[in-house]
Amino acid sequence: MGETGSDAVHLLSMFNKTRYAMENKVEVNLLFETLLSSPGMNEPVKLDMKLTRKATLALAAGLQAGLTGAKEGPSSLLFFAGEAVAADLGDFIERLLSKAGLIEVHEKLQQLSKA
Repeated sequence: MGETGSDAVHLLSMFNKTRYAMENKVEVNLLFETLLSSPGMNEPVKLDMKLTRKATLALAAGLQAGLTGAKEGPSSLLFFAGEAVAADLGDFIERLLSKAGLIEVHEKLQQLSKA
């Protein structure tokens, strides 16, 4: 077969892997869109919870990281949820930090992590 034959086999293998990944991505996209369009998904939910300040900071950081990552590409549920959900989560983060008295601490930690 020689070098040309092995190159062709390699290219075919890469094509099949790419096609399979694309098919899976389409299926995942369809799943996310179906989930988000289910009845009741736009109804508000009241959450009553108690967290330590440490857990509150960690939750806020995790939510912000998720929001940032969601803008990068269609690989997460947040990408399909839309800007309104992202804005709601941003507001939730602010309220969470405000109630815990951690807004300034959180802002300073963000500045340190960017440096």
